[in-house]
Amino acid sequence: MLILVLNSGSSSLKYKLIRMPEEHLLHSGRIEKIGEKGATWSFQKGQGISSSPETIPCTNHDMALEQVFSVLVDAHKGCLNTLEDIGAIGHRVVHGRDIFGHPLLVNAENLTSLNELIDLAPLHLPANLACIQICLQKLALVPQVAVFDTAFFRNLPKETYLYPVPLEWSQQFGIRRYGFHGISYDYVTQETSRILSKPLTDLKLIATHLGNGTSMMAFIQGYPLDTSMGFTPLEGLMMGTRSGTIDAAIIPYVMKKTQASLDEIMHILNHHSGLTAISGMGRDLRSILTTRAQGDMRAELAFNMFIHSLKKCLGAYFLILRGIDALIFTGGIGENAPEVRAALLEGLSFLGLEIDAEKNAAHINGRTGLINSPLSPVKILVIPTDEEILIARSTYQHLTK
Repeated sequence: MLILVLNSGSSSLKYKLIRMPEEHLLHSGRIEKIGEKGATWSFQKGQGISSSPETIPCTNHDMALEQVFSVLVDAHKGCLNTLEDIGAIGHRVVHGRDIFGHPLLVNAENLTSLNELIDLAPLHLPANLACIQICLQKLALVPQVAVFDTAFFRNLPKETYLYPVPLEWSQQFGIRRYGFHGISYDYVTQETSRILSKPLTDLKLIATHLGNGTSMMAFIQGYPLDTSMGFTPLEGLMMGTRSGTIDAAIIPYVMKKTQASLDEIMHILNHHSGLTAISGMGRDLRSILTTRAQGDMRAELAFNMFIHSLKKCLGAYFLILRGIDALIFTGGIGENAPEVRAALLEGLSFLGLEIDAEKNAAHINGRTGLINSPLSPVKILVIPTDEEILIARSTYQHLTK
């Protein structure tokens, strides 16, 4: 079965065409900065033909999908005779609340239910659901399967997922910690088990998914114990455009001072906060690191705040797990920013976290491996995430069970 996996973000679309169950990658690519003037597109056909990033006009996800569909059937660049060769499409969907805890075959009725959850993930769900809607219209006979980020955390213990607010809020409105980046965490924990040759049930892990969205997870006895993101992806660590956790009383206070509406404040917290707000130069950590090296004080402050946020969460999870076997880095920053990994682990040898500077510097651009020193009791791994292969597996299993 040929499964097209679509992993859509607020301004990006990644895809992979995978033959299942062999897990053979036929085609892959990504479009970034959708809706911006400089949208970029790149692809790779199997292990052969590939393209360097090129600028294309792309104002929305409909245009992005047209680009994907077009290249897949291109006589030279593609690998399909017709789009009807696609056996199923698997979609990453960020939030399923407590309603959708397993992969879902999407139809018009449950797509309406999913649209009712948009307020819970306003950065991601509109793009996720737009791609599903477009595919339902253009490839009506192809099964569409939604795979949920939140499903990985559905078995969090009550003391972790409940908030210290009236219990009726949880019972009536589903107010609870849901957790995100679950597909990514599912993949990297399985890979850690493979690399260390130990079953997941025997491992205590902390995993960090560091990117524009940033989160951390504590894992024990085969299950997640806690995670930094909560009811929505806004809670937790400092992120690219999101504030992370703040005092809730700030919101009504700023509303009174500025006469801004609640929607306007929430838009700022989701789209114009985090690294973007503090650095003054946007969310791209690469630019922040470059400008910081030139002595820019706002870039320095943004970097230091980001690291401080990570260290607080790492320390908390280390304590509740009573030590760990391994620490995992993944996500765009986690996989490609040795400076962040080194700064986070600086001075933490007393916890058994000892990084090897040479290995740390070498593990970028898709390289998987251990970056701890031989003296470190805790293994430290860089594992490039592959959400798409997890989505393909889940889609295939759901349709063939």
